[in-house]
Amino acid sequence: MIAISVFAVIVVGTALLCIPAASNDGQVDFLAALFTATSATCVTGLSAVDTATHWSYFGQAIILVLMQIGGLGLITILSVFFLYVQKRASLSQRKLVMQSAGFVNLEGIKKLVKYIIIVTVTCEFIGAILLSTSFVRVMGWGRGIWQSVFTAVSAFCNCGFTLTGWYGEDSLNAYISDPVVCLTVCSLVIIGGIGFFVWGDVIKNGIHFRRYNFHSKVVLTTTACLILVGWALFMAFEWNNPASIGGHDAGTKVLATFVMSVCPRTAGFNTVSSGTLSGAGGMLTIVLMFIGGSPGSTAGGIKTTTLAVLVISAISTSRRRTEAHIFRRRFDDDALPQASTIFSVYITAVIICAMIISAIEVNSGFTTHQIVFEVVSAIGTVGLSCGPETTLTGLLTGGSQVILIFLMFLGRVGGFTLILVFSNERKPVSISRVADNLIIG
Repeated sequence: MIAISVFAVIVVGTALLCIPAASNDGQVDFLAALFTATSATCVTGLSAVDTATHWSYFGQAIILVLMQIGGLGLITILSVFFLYVQKRASLSQRKLVMQSAGFVNLEGIKKLVKYIIIVTVTCEFIGAILLSTSFVRVMGWGRGIWQSVFTAVSAFCNCGFTLTGWYGEDSLNAYISDPVVCLTVCSLVIIGGIGFFVWGDVIKNGIHFRRYNFHSKVVLTTTACLILVGWALFMAFEWNNPASIGGHDAGTKVLATFVMSVCPRTAGFNTVSSGTLSGAGGMLTIVLMFIGGSPGSTAGGIKTTTLAVLVISAISTSRRRTEAHIFRRRFDDDALPQASTIFSVYITAVIICAMIISAIEVNSGFTTHQIVFEVVSAIGTVGLSCGPETTLTGLLTGGSQVILIFLMFLGRVGGFTLILVFSNERKPVSISRVADNLIIG
């Protein structure tokens, strides 16, 4: 149902974007409509055409709605009907909401769904107001307010679509030294990326970290570590890079590297073009895009909990411990196999699709780094692009764009979920095979 709901929204979105009134020139471009609808629904932000200049206000409104549905999930939105309009929700409906929104149990789902709607509307409203203080001053009231609302929804949903193309700008590059825009966007990205279940825990327990659920502790700790370590490494790699931030003052450098650390984890905004980063900075961006946000959030990637399980399990194995644990709790028996499966699916998809696109674009002059960057950006539902000038997506052939469409769908649905879609439920066997030795490593 989760996979079908994402596919259904993409189909409807593509049909609406194929309406002549959705584009400024009135021409129907099916591939551009399909790519944009997939990118918006899968909250990626990659675009084969410029969002501001190609799509009309009607088309931009469709993209905004698709981002909102994609960020919250169609199942979560429908759960409002299940849990509030209907007198009673069935157990199957509650379980579907639980899986879609990333809850860990069936208790308190009605309250948590209420938190989702309230927190989403509140954060996007406050974000739009803060952003308007900068955008209205530059764009005027009409475009400024629309840009503020559009960017706030895009940031909270970890999408990355912007309308700065009206002025020939790339993403938020013109606001590299504007703390209001940068910090507002980063705050929305972080809040949207920590997960719906964590919101409920934070709202319930406030600053009392010890009272948090085990899942919330792992998510918040891993997220904080990724932001701080990424921020420090970007300052080390890019501080004196004249192509990126080397020519700016110290305050702008600190602000720009903070954006570099936060936004690659599935948001897709940038104040410095990805193609200008150093080799080390580009590789770090790819790593952060691959990791992504947290389960049950608007973010993509393999997720912070997957990373935590793999790292802590590796440390425990190297120390010859019998079990992996953190915060005086051990991971359940299914955690490591599921984390390993998700990592394997994502890394295999990246390698195979990068090779296919490299073969398709063999005469295009694109480097392996640029293609891998684009592939990881798609499967991580990020939206950053590392082209020869600004973006690479629009320069790719139709075949390569179709591959990116598949990767965005895979990234939003989730590798493990997609495996379950195509696997048959098997009954447990009555016998157990004989174990044998295998040399590892």
